Amino acid sequence: MQRKSDSLSDAEIKAAKYENKIYKLYDGGGLYLNVTPSGGKWWRFKYRFKRKEKCLSLGTYPITGLEDARRSRDAAKELLLQDIDPSEIRKQEKARSKAEHLEGQRLPSVRVSFDGRIEIWKGSNTMRLTWDEARFIANLLTNITR
Repeated sequence: MQRKSDSLSDAEIKAAKYENKIYKLYDGGGLYLNVTPSGGKWWRFKYRFKRKEKCLSLGTYPITGLEDARRSRDAAKELLLQDIDPSEIRKQEKARSKAEHLEGQRLPSVRVSFDGRIEIWKGSNTMRLTWDEARFIANLLTNITR
């Protein structure tokens, strides 16, 4: 009998017991479950982007179930087909989430964008600066605060 590429089942995951070292249960398509010595079960997606091997965390079992992990893997593969790195998308989402949180507190948020510009968010306003402009403003601020 031939096994399908999605080879893990919920029963196999539930039956997985921790050992003295981390081990992996492979599902297929780069998706696997890390089982840690403390008993934690972490979903990971292993992929290559521009010849570099990378790993994306997809959540913990049982909070993230097998079907959810497979959907996350498939979404990441769609991004890879469009030549987009899923980990960079995750970083952008975290930065945006942090900015929205800070916006609620009316604090500014700063990050560096892909094109090398510095973005400062406060509220719904965004200011984009080059490195030279940012250094100039930093020098001004240090001179004023002396």
